[in-house]
Amino acid sequence: MACLSSVPATMMAESEEMQDSQIEMEQNQITIAVSGSSIRVKNADGQTLEVYSITGEKVYSQVIDSASKTFELSQLQRGYYIVKIGKFTRKVYLH
Repeated sequence: MACLSSVPATMMAESEEMQDSQIEMEQNQITIAVSGSSIRVKNADGQTLEVYSITGEKVYSQVIDSASKTFELSQLQRGYYIVKIGKFTRKVYLH
């Protein structure tokens, strides 16, 4: 017969709360999807989208005013860019 160690109920409850909290954070994480010269941003309402060239020059900035927003960046040349939203940063390729 296997012996199971007992875990205090309060520790189990705290563990479940942390898991629920982690799931909630994952659901609210910022996501970026690139298609051609469009960037679709989710879960960043109220933050600012900033796009930088690889040399560090800010080439685009826009406040995100909804939970899901698409930005058309066809005015930018084809190439790699750095997208920054708050502390979230990602390198993307626009074409």
